[in-house]
Amino acid sequence: MRMTPSTPELAPRRRLLITAYHYDRLYSMESRLSWQRAEQAALEYDVTMLCARAPMDWDGRKSEASASSRGVRLELLPLNWLERRLMRTPGMYYIGYRMWHRRALRRAQGLHREQRFALVHHVSFCGYREPSEMWRLDAPFVWGPVGGTQPLPSAFLGELSTLDALRERIRAAVDAIQIRFDRRVRRAAQHAKCLLAANQAVAADLARALQVKPIVQLETGVEPIAGAQPRSADGAQPLRILWSGRLQAWKGLSLLLKGLAALPADVRYEVRIMGQGPCEARWRQLAEQLGVAANIQWIGWPDYDGQLPHYQWADVFAFTSLRDTSGTGLLEALAAGAVIVGLDHQGAADVMTGNCAIPVVADSPTTAIEGFRWAIARLANDRQLLAELSAHAIERAREFTWERQWNVTQEIYTQAQRRTAATATEAAIPEPLVRELQLVETFS
Repeated sequence: MRMTPSTPELAPRRRLLITAYHYDRLYSMESRLSWQRAEQAALEYDVTMLCARAPMDWDGRKSEASASSRGVRLELLPLNWLERRLMRTPGMYYIGYRMWHRRALRRAQGLHREQRFALVHHVSFCGYREPSEMWRLDAPFVWGPVGGTQPLPSAFLGELSTLDALRERIRAAVDAIQIRFDRRVRRAAQHAKCLLAANQAVAADLARALQVKPIVQLETGVEPIAGAQPRSADGAQPLRILWSGRLQAWKGLSLLLKGLAALPADVRYEVRIMGQGPCEARWRQLAEQLGVAANIQWIGWPDYDGQLPHYQWADVFAFTSLRDTSGTGLLEALAAGAVIVGLDHQGAADVMTGNCAIPVVADSPTTAIEGFRWAIARLANDRQLLAELSAHAIERAREFTWERQWNVTQEIYTQAQRRTAATATEAAIPEPLVRELQLVETFS
């Protein structure tokens, strides 16, 4: 009797739980990074996304805009009335957010009992203050990339209003205490099989305060822009400058405005300010006082797909943030071929290189304003340099594509699972032999 070979069964895909506050491709940077990480992970895992806020167009069914056809299951746990009220009350935001995390743990425990997760990853918010409770699950826990540890440099407090400067001082003092002594933060960091820091500065802060060894991975990524072209070396048109972000005091737009006011009269430029926020009226007034308002167009905050044309329009992307984990706008500008002129600190320092940007020293307002003035004047007068930096900008963006970020994340997941297996093996070995193995590892 002839036996026909049976078709080998495919190995079951491992289950991954991702937790995030908001999951949406279009709403914000935080919600996009959750969406992108789930989309990429679904290539290899069966992903359950546990979140408080679903995509804006989600109707309970899998759709192109809300869930991946590759296998992202959306587990929605909306805020209850008390959590919503607390998160809308000044000073109570994180209390409400913490309450949601506790409920999220109970939901995750139920899901884990039904069918075990191979891995749990908390991705956003990327700030360190609320690490989630998912480390309590009996599964390898990955946390991050984490940010939010950097204070606004004290030398720049004079650029802020008195009230905003006071808020920044209070924030810095709270951070200095919380990152060292918050029990929840410390326990989550110590139980994480892999703790990810969004930039080198954050990694140093976490290592110093929590005695851990983070892995550095930028919290965000970018999609390549099809057909992106380097800027022309033709200097017939004014230099086009884009600034993007929330119009909040710590975004430092005044540094750019003052730099523009100091430009030589023969430097031709146009500026688009893309953003909304409470400082808009004050900064508009400052632009009028400095005599640069005629060169500035305030374009508000388009939806996500509507922002791309402005990056493609720009020759230069000005980055003035006085504290920022990284800035998705940096990557989107690079992908479009815009040259960055930005403060050389915190996460921006990890993104910018001398081949795609002109970094600005962030020592003081005086040096920063002069740095923006000098860089803009140089690019306006040397369009060949602009073209060369623009070509390298497109290349630099490719180093941060979501596909490449996923390749790194795959290795992180593998490492987390290996560490879990090693811990379990070590626990099963008699204590004298554990000490002997550790000595062998130390001296091998």
